Amino acid sequence: MVEKENYNLLLRSFDEDLDVDQAAKLKEVLNSSVELQAEQEKIKAIRNMVSSRKASFKPGFKDRVLNRIKEENKSQVIIPDFNQTFFSLFKKVALTGVAAIVILLLSIYLSSHKLGVDTIVGDPYNDESLVSYLLYDDIDE
Repeated sequence: MVEKENYNLLLRSFDEDLDVDQAAKLKEVLNSSVELQAEQEKIKAIRNMVSSRKASFKPGFKDRVLNRIKEENKSQVIIPDFNQTFFSLFKKVALTGVAAIVILLLSIYLSSHKLGVDTIVGDPYNDESLVSYLLYDDIDE
């Protein structure tokens, strides 16, 4: 396994001039490591392959790129639309409110097994409450 420091030194040697100490260290490491020599050959082959490849562009490429840059550099004024912003915010709030109401109605239905105006509004004078009032009416006295 090639040490990362030596490998980075090898990579740097392709793109920049190393100082005397670094060049001596690289030469010494290359002489002692077969793996690093193999990596050097791989890198050389890849660099040769990439450098031999010719890039070609369709006619008018330069003009298209320059026009696109000019369009991007133009200042754009964005005027916020109050109605659209308010409506999108209202939709989010309304959807969560509707979800809360549905959950509340579902819990009322599951607890009382019926869904009527009395159960939703919470009429204090329903049949169950009246019996309690009649039975415990004289406790306060």
